[in-house]
Amino acid sequence: METDDVSKFLRRMGMNDQGEQTKDPSAGQWDRVIQPNSSYLIVGDVGTGKSALAFWLLETFSQKYNLLPAVVGLPRDKHALLPSNFIILDDPGECTRHENTITFIDEADLQLPMEDTKAREYVVNFLSLPRHRKQIFLLAFHFPRLVLGRYLPFFSAFLLKRPPYLLEFASKSKGDALGQMMTRAEERFGEFPSENDVVKNTYVVAPRIRWQGMLGNPLCSFWQQDLSEVWAGARVEEKKKPAKQKQPELFEQKIIAPPSVIKGWLADDEAMKCDYPVTGEMQRRARQVEEHSYSGSGYVIMEDEVTGIRWVKQVY
Repeated sequence: METDDVSKFLRRMGMNDQGEQTKDPSAGQWDRVIQPNSSYLIVGDVGTGKSALAFWLLETFSQKYNLLPAVVGLPRDKHALLPSNFIILDDPGECTRHENTITFIDEADLQLPMEDTKAREYVVNFLSLPRHRKQIFLLAFHFPRLVLGRYLPFFSAFLLKRPPYLLEFASKSKGDALGQMMTRAEERFGEFPSENDVVKNTYVVAPRIRWQGMLGNPLCSFWQQDLSEVWAGARVEEKKKPAKQKQPELFEQKIIAPPSVIKGWLADDEAMKCDYPVTGEMQRRARQVEEHSYSGSGYVIMEDEVTGIRWVKQVY
């Protein structure tokens, strides 16, 4: 999916900024945003509270939905910072072994091969995991531009902390969908009088429920400042790896999509270059909205009634 397609996708959701409702948001608004069988993108500048938000969501919604809280890639010397009921996974591939979890992947731009074109199918299947089991994924990115395009529709909501001062470090262009979200988020964060207010608030864009606005996020009960610095030096201290080596385990663990998943191309992609995984659930919810004939073949455009995503299906 190219950036123009992403913009069309978001516009189809018909969302309006509900800023006037967020000065005193209802306690249940986060409950509407965070739901099982979903993935969430957390983005923001360094020190703006991405980790604080993630750990509060882990504590709150592991209890609400009876899920096991999990953290991926946490350095071993930092494990004691978390409650005893948390599990630590060494790498994202281990997520395939666990169901009924709410999982936080910090530094996701380092832990997932988002930029590797050969690994696209792996990443697509990985991001699809929560849809087929009772899971919630929380992925925090320093460089959200890596998730633009084909990966963006896999997230049920975008949880924006204050973005970098220079937005070009975070998005490909100011006009793309994510750039527009971060620009609006920066406007709202600029209204706060202190950095402490920034850490305790999140600008939420939730296409699934057609809502966006500012929500407060308290700190979790076990919060301490060291949790915001768990990755400090972790990469620097790693031993230098040989020039040639086999691929890491992340690629060796094959995540296989369920047999019910088919591939179609997005209806808004006229070049037909963007394959999209269509799950059995999406097929059951879909309705036919258009029919076309081309060179002796017949095609219909199907639309998911929940997400509004449209794809092309060949019928003869």
